[in-house]
Amino acid sequence: MIWKRIGWLVLVGTAVFFLAACQSETIENGSSPSVSTAEKLKYTGPKPEKGTSNVYGKITWNGAPAEGLDMLLCQDFSSFSGCQGQEYAVQTQADGSYTFANVVPGTYALSVRVFDSDDWLYVTSGILSAADYEVVVGETLIVESQSIFKLDLELLKPNQDAELKSGERTFQWQAYESAAYYQIYLTPFEGDAIFVNEKVDGTEIKASLPPINCEYRWSLEAFNANGIKIAETSDYWEFTVGGEESSCHLTIEAPEDGAAVDAQGMILAWTTHPDAAVYKILMWDDSVEDRPHILDFYEVQESRFAFNGDLTPGHRYVWSVYAYDADGNEIAASEIHDFTVTP
Repeated sequence: MIWKRIGWLVLVGTAVFFLAACQSETIENGSSPSVSTAEKLKYTGPKPEKGTSNVYGKITWNGAPAEGLDMLLCQDFSSFSGCQGQEYAVQTQADGSYTFANVVPGTYALSVRVFDSDDWLYVTSGILSAADYEVVVGETLIVESQSIFKLDLELLKPNQDAELKSGERTFQWQAYESAAYYQIYLTPFEGDAIFVNEKVDGTEIKASLPPINCEYRWSLEAFNANGIKIAETSDYWEFTVGGEESSCHLTIEAPEDGAAVDAQGMILAWTTHPDAAVYKILMWDDSVEDRPHILDFYEVQESRFAFNGDLTPGHRYVWSVYAYDADGNEIAASEIHDFTVTP
């Protein structure tokens, strides 16, 4: 199964990328597993020592074995501090295989260093949670062969931190060896994305940037002829569109962030957006365990909303507001604010 990057964070100067969890199976005492396709792996190495286990798998890049990659098996994994607790380290062999031998049974997370970089890929079962691999005593856990990607795809235009005008603009990047096509992601910090994994056969694409002051970010992925991701940008590039009358940011006017307010006559208010046809309010009760929505993208035409005293004293409420144009496109949004209702 192909590993996919679904998030990132910086960890002591090292980028940590989270990946989709892969399938796995176990075999007892080093015997060969049942195989249904040519991609199924077989483990024929030594049996684990008494009371321990093995973990076996294979890493490829662009269809070829990835040799000499650092691998870690971590008993505890944190999204903020990486591997903790019991840890095992090996390198992939010439055929891309790796074996963690004589592992203490338990639950582990799996990661691989991206070639000679400081970047690590972590298998995940969700946005931030590491996948759990159950290592059983006396058995060899087989992690199915997986393809990783590099993080060296280079963007060219617009430059990082560029200041642009609205209208049609060209986005360019460096051609990547073995890439058959690319996918681009381009979005404002607030509002609807312009490209979400838009497929591009060449090394450039034109995009129409709306006449709204806003910050943007974009990134790129490269795929080979078999549809396997082989590279992506190591981070987003950011740029700004300026010189326009309206902005993608709404400013909340009342109540002030963190304020204590009286439920009677309480009003939510924000700056009017000149291009907004409608606003939608999202608000939830943060003092209740399941955080029920009080306003679930509730629509209003004006830049204010009045309550009729239906808020619980002592509770903390969290809210934000979004602006949409006449075509239903999200064009602006506020930051998230909170307030507490006085007893």
